[in-house]
Amino acid sequence: MTSFTMGFTRVRGAEHRRDKRMPLPIFTVRIGGQVCDTLNWSLGGLLIENYEGHLLVEMPVDIDIKIKDEHAEFSMKIDAKVVRNDRENRRLAVKFESLSPAIYDFFERGFSKRFHRHERSPA
Repeated sequence: MTSFTMGFTRVRGAEHRRDKRMPLPIFTVRIGGQVCDTLNWSLGGLLIENYEGHLLVEMPVDIDIKIKDEHAEFSMKIDAKVVRNDRENRRLAVKFESLSPAIYDFFERGFSKRFHRHERSPA
């Protein structure tokens, strides 16, 4: 099986990260009743935009996640830990506590669905 998430290019410039950030697909997340979208994501965590909350660094957080614009309910839950809460820019960075096969498959399906949708679109 080809892995889309393992071979994607960098979002910007040279980075020295274990997991490369990807802007697409965009995911919708629910954190403590607040619904936001991802700015970018990797197999290590998420950068969430338009977050207005007071979570502190190292706090555990439960995240419900789905592919943006899908009519499906939130079907995946992810345990994460806050890395950064940039209140000025309304961004929350979280890292996953662990990457289970189910979470990995969820990201693969999302990336694959996005890739194949554009591949079939007329130019």
